[in-house]
Amino acid sequence: MEQRMAYGHNEQDMVLLHHEVEVEYPDGRPTEKHQATLLEFGKTENGRPTTAMALTVGVPAAIGALLLLQNKVQRKGVIRPLEPEIYIPALEILEASGIKLIERVET
Repeated sequence: MEQRMAYGHNEQDMVLLHHEVEVEYPDGRPTEKHQATLLEFGKTENGRPTTAMALTVGVPAAIGALLLLQNKVQRKGVIRPLEPEIYIPALEILEASGIKLIERVET
């Protein structure tokens, strides 16, 4: 299976993630359209390939583990990365690792 699914020499491995969300405010402010896009390509270092999927799944999982091991997350149990104590340092580490989400807001 691994041989059959391997990328050819002229093929590039890529992950594209794009979200669009319209925000309607109850106080009458204009509707905003929020967009977030992630485009990541596989990499080869020292002749060893790493897929874009491995980078975009493995690196965030490793960051979560790192934050837990460094006691930077105080919440217990199964948690989602919706709290600033989680997503702010995680996004900073991701960006330092070369994985960046491009965000845009239109009014």
